[in-house]
Amino acid sequence: MLVIQLANGNTYPAETCVWRTASVAAGGYQLTHLTVGTPTVAVGTAPLTAPTGAELGYIGKSGRFVAYTEPAA
Repeated sequence: MLVIQLANGNTYPAETCVWRTASVAAGGYQLTHLTVGTPTVAVGTAPLTAPTGAELGYIGKSGRFVAYTEPAA
């Protein structure tokens, strides 16, 4: 299950969020935009800028968060 974890430790299921990623110069990806809550995708609208430290990842078998992306800047 994909999740979004914020710098303050709050974790949200990714299916209830709208997000965008972009490649990073050093390699990998980083969240650039994030809207938490009921996803609404409308023409001409964009998610909000991702808060600093937000990461996309999953919860592993040990119950720990494993990041797919670099922390948002």
